[in-house]
This record gives sequence, structure tokens and C-alpha cells, in this order.
Amino acid sequence: MDYKEIIDNLRVESVIELMKRLGADRYVEKDNCIIFPTICHNIDISSASMKLYFYKDRKIFMCYTECDTMSIFKFLKTYYETRNIEYDWYEDIYKVILDCSNFRQADGFAPTKYESLKDKYEKKRKDVKLEIYPENIVDTFVKFYPVEWLRDGIERKTMDKFNIRFSISQNKIVIPHYDINNNLVGIRGRALNPWEVENVGKYMPIQLEGKWYKHPLSLNLYGLNKTKENIKKYGICYVGEAEKFVLQCESFSFLNCSVAVCGSQFNKYQLNLLMKYCQPREIVICFDKEEKEGEHKYFDKLMKICEKYKNYCNFSFVYDRENLIGMKDSPSDRGEEIFKKLIERRVSVK
Repeated sequence: MDYKEIIDNLRVESVIELMKRLGADRYVEKDNCIIFPTICHNIDISSASMKLYFYKDRKIFMCYTECDTMSIFKFLKTYYETRNIEYDWYEDIYKVILDCSNFRQADGFAPTKYESLKDKYEKKRKDVKLEIYPENIVDTFVKFYPVEWLRDGIERKTMDKFNIRFSISQNKIVIPHYDINNNLVGIRGRALNPWEVENVGKYMPIQLEGKWYKHPLSLNLYGLNKTKENIKKYGICYVGEAEKFVLQCESFSFLNCSVAVCGSQFNKYQLNLLMKYCQPREIVICFDKEEKEGEHKYFDKLMKICEKYKNYCNFSFVYDRENLIGMKDSPSDRGEEIFKKLIERRVSVK
């Protein structure tokens, strides 16, 4: 079954139940749609307007105040990220949505409030160990250099070094994830199908013969197995969002001191990995540009991350005041010279 099949087979009554469990305290059902409060982007549900519509025929959400059109996949992703919740794509999105479809019942969506998800992941970091997968699983996929990444400044030798592969059947760039000791702990795919990118997301775990090669992203740092010696030598670490950030930095003229969190949060577990194995003097948060004109939410988010951990080492963050990069761009997307300028003008947190 594919993602579109799952969306097309959503049960309306299950969507209502899911929304209740996410905190929607009211809804209005009409012939063609169900209207909910805009919990997609409002943490304070009591003050959210009734402008989030779920259309029964097309099985899509439409937020008329901020988020625009969303599939249920995109809605859940927005919901979690608005609340800075670290989520597992397979457990907290895919399986939850499958529960709302006509296909089969997976494990139910247990939390009734998003706060309990925070507790769940704090506990997970203490108790869960990364599963190690057989290395030869990666050889199932072909060695291929996608033109999309070549155009983005990722060189062939970089893709070879990080063991990047390609899935012809899934039309995805295959990205193996390794722990600090070079053990294979997960495999993620970068979707190239435009419908999948728009409605499901760019990055998600790879499924092969019914098995998902997933791992808790919050318990690892992509690329650290390859860049740890450079970070240790130069005393600085650049922390980006997606794997592509690390791969682009590898193609720059200076030695690669980057890692990726594969999300938009940086946590204590990841900090401990850096401090234990690399002891950097400075950590630079290099997240994708999100700030909307006239707002300071993005600046405040980055400042909060740095202030939280500034007692462990020096912290700073990239903040583009001069429109050197576009919205949703990574600091590495526009090449080495722009990246250097952004780093030179980074905000230091004392």
C-alpha cells in the first residue's frame, strides 16, 4: 500500500477521535467537512479559532489562518513541531495514521495530551538503545548519483564516502545512518516524487520487504562517525537540520566539522555525544531559515536552544539578517562563500 492509498481510506470517525486525543475540545460536523480549532499552529487550544477544516471527500485538512492545505501526514508533523515535540516518524505519524484508515489497526495512539509525548521521549532517551542492522542491507540499493543532489553541490566522492544509495522502486535517495562506532542504526529515504514530498514529507524511514529501518533520530547525530576527528581537532561543530547539510559541508574547501540532527531540535543527549567524543569549544546551530517578516519566533527559538546549553561550552547560531539565503534554505544551500559569511556573522550567546 502507498501513502495516497492510506489517505484515501481514512475513516472520518477515526480522524475525529484522533483530533480529540490531540486536544481539540470542540468540533462542528457538516455534510462535506468537519471544522476543528486550529490546533495545527496554536499551542493554546482554548484561544484557537474554528478555522481548521477536514474535507471528507478529499481527505485533506485546510487551515484558513496560517498552515494552508495539509495532508494528515503534514498536519501531524506541523502539530508536533509547533510544540517542539521530538517525534518518531514511524511510531507517531505513520502508525497513528494507519490506525485511522480502513487497512488495519496498528498500535493505538496512546497519548491524550501532547505533554505526555514529551515525557515519553525523555524516558526513551534513558532506556532505549539503538538497534544495529546488518551492514549488507545497504547493498540492496543501487549506487547512483542523483542529479538533484549534484546540482545542490554534493559531489560524487561525498556520496561514496557516506555510502549514499538509491532505491529505484521507491524513487528515493537512500541515506544510511551510522552511530559513532560506524554501526548501521537506521536508513532514511529522501523522496523525489513531488506528490510524496508535498503530502507526506521529504525524509522518512526506508521500508524494505515489510521491515522499517527506523531509529530514534534524537539518539544520534548524522555524520558524527565521519566528522568527529575534525571537530575534535578544530574545536568547533556546525549543527544543521538535514543530512544534506553535512554532505554539502563535505564538499567545501575546509575540513568538515558538521553534524545533522535530522529535525529542528537539539537535545541534551546529542550534546552529550559531542562533549564525550569531541569536546568542542564552540557549537554553532545552523538550522534552516524560518523567520517570517516582522516576527522573532525563529530567533527566539535558536536563542533558547543556545541559552539552555551554554554552560557546557560556547554556543552560537546562524541568523540571516541580510537575506543571503531564502526561506527554508539551509545555511549551506547557497554554497561555501555564503556559508562562510553566515558563520562570520553568527550570533554568540554568552
